[in-house]
Amino acid sequence: MDFMKYFDFLVWFPENVSTFGAELDHLFEVIWWIDVAIFFLTYGLLAYFLIKYRQKPGVRARGYHGNNLLEFTWTLLPTILFGGLGVYCDGAWETTKNSNRIPKPDVEIEVLGKQFNWVFRYPGADGVLGKRNDKIRTTDNLFGIDPSDPHGKDDIIIENDLHLPINKNVLVRLSSVDVLHSFFLPNFRVKQDALPGSWMKVWFNGIKAGKYEIACAELCGASHYNMRGTITMHSLDEYNTWYDTQIKGKAEQMAQAPAPEAKPAEAEAQAGEHHGDAKH
Repeated sequence: MDFMKYFDFLVWFPENVSTFGAELDHLFEVIWWIDVAIFFLTYGLLAYFLIKYRQKPGVRARGYHGNNLLEFTWTLLPTILFGGLGVYCDGAWETTKNSNRIPKPDVEIEVLGKQFNWVFRYPGADGVLGKRNDKIRTTDNLFGIDPSDPHGKDDIIIENDLHLPINKNVLVRLSSVDVLHSFFLPNFRVKQDALPGSWMKVWFNGIKAGKYEIACAELCGASHYNMRGTITMHSLDEYNTWYDTQIKGKAEQMAQAPAPEAKPAEAEAQAGEHHGDAKH
């Protein structure tokens, strides 16, 4: 019926562009209407008792010590309600949050929260993310990429500008370098705390191309409001074109980078080699 559209508060939500977003929206709607029913029931009873037992001339107030049956009832009913909701929501929880239920990823990236930016790491041309070592993390190496691992040399680092393909399972490994942040993608119905020292798995599958907001949903400092980014969802061909451009840019950057200075021992060895060559 047309009048029911006025009770559909989901129209105020950001557009859902996730494969599991509709299921989460349905759960939200169910819980919302249960809350509405409880609100009107409790406040309706409160209004009724206020009127029925209001002060009246010639009527003396009486007090009651308690009613065990009533207290047992209002303890049991919420227990049944919340237990039932837990069972009802379990399927959606398993789908979205259980790390053992994450489908095989098509794209894997790492995301770091940092006051006040989101930093993303993609694998380079070799398709493999380099090893991490938090003990060597610096401001110039936020992910702690191990310099001894050749897979990490071509990794692509980008801030606040995430690009992904539609209709592909995306696996995000999420952490923070400083304080507690919350990785929030409203249109994808994704929200996960980023914890310093821990790497959390988050997954989603976007079904519509376009630009969407990345926000921080945890108060993380004075410029928390400014910790925002953009996620651009492409068709697969467009994403591959963008990704190839990043790989090419990284290769040019690596080619232009100055050669690392030789350590003292290495310098002496090189000098000896040159001296030996001169003798021949």
